[in-house]
Amino acid sequence: MVKSNGIELWTESFGEPGNPPILLVMGASAQGLLWPEEFIELLVAGGRYVIRYDHRDTGQSTCLDFQKNPYTLEDLARDALGVLDAYGIAAAHLVGASLGGMICQLVSIRHPERVRSLTVMMSTPLRPGIMESFQQAFQGKTPEGELPPPAPRAIAVQLAAASHPPRNREEIIELQVKMARTMAASAVPFDEQECRRTVERMFNRARNPASSMNHGFVPSPTPAHAEALKHLRVPTLVIHGTDDPMFPAAHGVAVAERIPGAKLLMLEAMGHDLPRPLFGEISRALLAHTGAKA
Repeated sequence: MVKSNGIELWTESFGEPGNPPILLVMGASAQGLLWPEEFIELLVAGGRYVIRYDHRDTGQSTCLDFQKNPYTLEDLARDALGVLDAYGIAAAHLVGASLGGMICQLVSIRHPERVRSLTVMMSTPLRPGIMESFQQAFQGKTPEGELPPPAPRAIAVQLAAASHPPRNREEIIELQVKMARTMAASAVPFDEQECRRTVERMFNRARNPASSMNHGFVPSPTPAHAEALKHLRVPTLVIHGTDDPMFPAAHGVAVAERIPGAKLLMLEAMGHDLPRPLFGEISRALLAHTGAKA
């Protein structure tokens, strides 16, 4: 547990502290456990020191009453920097998935001196209105925006959950497994047993499972954030799936287009998740990117 910005964050490190550090930043409402140990060990075997953590309002980290203690993407970015500070790391390779990719973009804009490299996975570029557009889509409305909304299958599962909210532990776990199946690429077999074990593990260790929904209230980035992306000079890799139902492939393309010099790795068998069959390819890409000279 580390203290950052007046809250506590659960963290876990892997590998030798003297090796190049990678900070893994997971997506909205997600615990750090969604970075699988098997995947992390591939990075450690490649000579990296890896840290994952629970966002505020998830897992073992501090849970807040959002109405009384609202926070922004800037606060989530400061949390990430607080983890680096607690470990005495001046600069790290940032790897962010989904909302984590947005957080890492923001850290790179605000504090490029703390970022050795940036990797944005299954995410979208910082821009105004992104959070509101997703809220509209998941309410069954047609969102406005230049990039495509979530796929119908992702919207359908969200609408079903809203109309019949889970009432107990079993129903919450069942819903999370169903959502995970929906997020997975159709070309990859879905391992329901493994998913259920992970979901149960996360539910059992959460201080307050309901608090993770607070991430849905975080305001969108500003026009200044979007403009700053055009001037970012951090070595950037974008990893995205062709079958991502949350952020369709055009979002990954947009990230790579808006960050100068960014490289794009588009993966056919990837949805809005980190599937085991792709651990090797993704880890090799990260090791190559984090070993490159700026």
